Amino acid sequence: MAVHRNIVFPLAFILSVVFLLGTYHRSNLFASRNKPRFIFVDLGANRADSLEVFLQHENAKFKYDFPRPDWATYEQAEIYLFEANPVFNTALVQAKEHYDALGIKVNIFPSTVVDVRDGIRTFFLDTVNTANDFWGSSIYANHPDAIRSQSKGTELTSVNIARWLLMNTLPRDFVVVKMDVEGAEYEIIPHMADMSVWTVIDHMYVEWHPVDQGGGTPEDAALRKATAKAAEEKLVAEGIKMPFYDSAA
Repeated sequence: MAVHRNIVFPLAFILSVVFLLGTYHRSNLFASRNKPRFIFVDLGANRADSLEVFLQHENAKFKYDFPRPDWATYEQAEIYLFEANPVFNTALVQAKEHYDALGIKVNIFPSTVVDVRDGIRTFFLDTVNTANDFWGSSIYANHPDAIRSQSKGTELTSVNIARWLLMNTLPRDFVVVKMDVEGAEYEIIPHMADMSVWTVIDHMYVEWHPVDQGGGTPEDAALRKATAKAAEEKLVAEGIKMPFYDSAA
């Protein structure tokens, strides 16, 4: 019997240690899966110049203090760059390669139109504003820079950005959205309100463009503006912080 006890007790001890280690590992894994994320979503990323602003690079095109949680640095954010203009595809790939090497998580969506539905959208390229990185490219054929460029429209992939945000972020995450989409905000902001994106967004910075870029009659433009304003007020009332934003990009 003594021999038996000499075998059983060490074996029981070893099994207990294995069990406790397994429990510790599972609890740590569960905790890591439930850890909040710091997320920056750049809608209208251009050549990733506003990413440099977000990361507070000294040589960035302009300065702006985007918010961050006190438990994360800017470099620890998960970054998602959406840009429709194909001319910036190479720059976005290079930015991803550069920041990945530095351990910064950058995900790119090149040639992707930020929209209210998933599918295909005609996009009108600005080819004349070389000094300003073709900032007049738009979903609207009536955009002055699209007209000056004699743009015929390019078919590109579109993404329902409200749905994407709801699918890819969680309420516990700290989510910052920057939107500079040349007038498409008058469609996107009301759609975001309809989709209850306040569930997942903490801060949103929208650069508002002239409402008449969407075309139609003055009455049409006034209705678009009023609808977008009401939607913005709804988003703010539900908890999204939306301060004035006007970038130099």
